[in-house]
Amino acid sequence: MKVKTYQITLGILFAITWGLVLLDRNAITFLFPVLMEEFGLNNAQTGQIVMFTGLGFFLSSLFLTPLADKTGKKKIWIVPLILLTGIFSGGTAIAAGLMAFVIIRFFVGFAEGPLYPLMTSTLKVQGEPKMFATYIGWFQLAIGILAMILGPTITIQLAIHLNWKYSFVLISLPTIIVGIAIWFIMREIKPEELKAAATPGMEEASDSMRWKDVPKIFAYRNCTLSFIANVLVMIGFWGVVSFGTTFWVNEGGLTLSRTGFMSSASGIVGLVWAVVIPILCDRLGRKPSASILTFFIALAMFVIYLTSGILGQISYILVLGCCGFVSVLFVAIICQESVPPFIAATTTAIGMAIGELFGTALAPRVLGSIGDMYGLRTIFLVATITNLLAFILTFALRETHRPKIEKQMDQVSA
Repeated sequence: MKVKTYQITLGILFAITWGLVLLDRNAITFLFPVLMEEFGLNNAQTGQIVMFTGLGFFLSSLFLTPLADKTGKKKIWIVPLILLTGIFSGGTAIAAGLMAFVIIRFFVGFAEGPLYPLMTSTLKVQGEPKMFATYIGWFQLAIGILAMILGPTITIQLAIHLNWKYSFVLISLPTIIVGIAIWFIMREIKPEELKAAATPGMEEASDSMRWKDVPKIFAYRNCTLSFIANVLVMIGFWGVVSFGTTFWVNEGGLTLSRTGFMSSASGIVGLVWAVVIPILCDRLGRKPSASILTFFIALAMFVIYLTSGILGQISYILVLGCCGFVSVLFVAIICQESVPPFIAATTTAIGMAIGELFGTALAPRVLGSIGDMYGLRTIFLVATITNLLAFILTFALRETHRPKIEKQMDQVSA
């Protein structure tokens, strides 16, 4: 297989994998109404299932990813984890009570945790350097199409026309199939590829990660700043995701149907962001793009805070997909381009774990309390402030886009 064909094929397969992985993770939430009725579960218990899935994701991304980086290998980790994701997700069909659901879904999250950093770091090494942001865009497109647009409908319809057990089994099969395909197509990473993928001006890369290298990740200014900026963006994003529908119905004066239409529209706009943002990042560079996008998010959140009218509704539709991509811009693109390739996956995993802890676990609880005291509209004001702080942090970032750095180096040498 020619190099370019291999790069494109691997990028597409990884993107499809990530879309399917997130569908496997979220499929149970689409079926909660059915499971609650059959097993007598309440909202707190379904929340417990989601919590343990997230806990498994958090633990494995934080601890398994460094192990994978330490070996210097990627294929021998990626493929088994993809297969285990499909197996555990399909295995949900044998659950017969709350404890079984909690245990099985914990292992679903545990298998999924390292996949994103491992796959993106592989593309950083084996892919075309100028297309790295584009590869990340493909991941976002796959999320939108497979996990957000097609996934919910297919999962629910399978449960209606067959059975919820068959729904889990059939949804998991594509994940297993794509994992097998990757096994036959993907090449294992070689030490010389790691060194060749290092960003110009960076110290020479080693063949594999050492445990003493992990604390050094925080010594890279871009990484620490990106970790913080990602949390600041995620606070607003998960606040809107968690309470957006409730705000529009209870305080914004919209019907549930109208709010559902806005959510669907935001998913479609998210696909557009997945195309536009990589182009912006490649044309302008990572640092200017991060500044522009965080400021846009802050502005959109402030408009929603000020008005529930048509301008606020348009801002709501536009901002959700942008938040999701800006997060990966920080923890995947900028972070991975800021460190030697042999610790790239670990770096992204740490950024994702921090974002998962503060953005998805703690922030909604705190924001919910703020909403109870001052009204849910206040959440958008908080999001405005946190994204403005992220915008300020972007000015301290160093540019990481390889073509732009090489161009600057050529200008200096000339």
